[in-house]
Amino acid sequence: MADPKQKMKKIQPLIKIRKLQLDQETALLNQIQLKREEATQALMQSQQTYIEGVEKLNQERQSSERKMLSALEHGVDYAKAQWYQRLMALRAVEEEERLQFRQVTEAQKRMKMLEHLDERYLEQHIKQMNVQEQKQIDEFAISMNRRKAQE
Repeated sequence: MADPKQKMKKIQPLIKIRKLQLDQETALLNQIQLKREEATQALMQSQQTYIEGVEKLNQERQSSERKMLSALEHGVDYAKAQWYQRLMALRAVEEEERLQFRQVTEAQKRMKMLEHLDERYLEQHIKQMNVQEQKQIDEFAISMNRRKAQE
């Protein structure tokens, strides 16, 4: 069986690599979350524009002149199309965020697995050191008893 101390030395670089991977995945998730916030703001802005356009269109329809009716209808149609595009963009970013969250979770699991293994190796090393220390204490006690017996 390999020495637990050697195993610990071999696993430390792997833990560092996993930590870097986790940090990269987390940073990417944070960027995606910022994109989601921006997409949400854009969607809310489009929604507000659409609602204002519908209100103006309704006012124009109730007026007797109706000079701008066609232009307002086209404007409302454009605002609705823009709102729909932004909604689809937001859904795409949310899906990307879900996938990236899974990646972060996987990276965390891999990291925890290696950390747990490292802890196990450390425990084995401590046990091994305690056994060696106990052997040295026993040998010292035996040699002291022999000296006393020889005197």
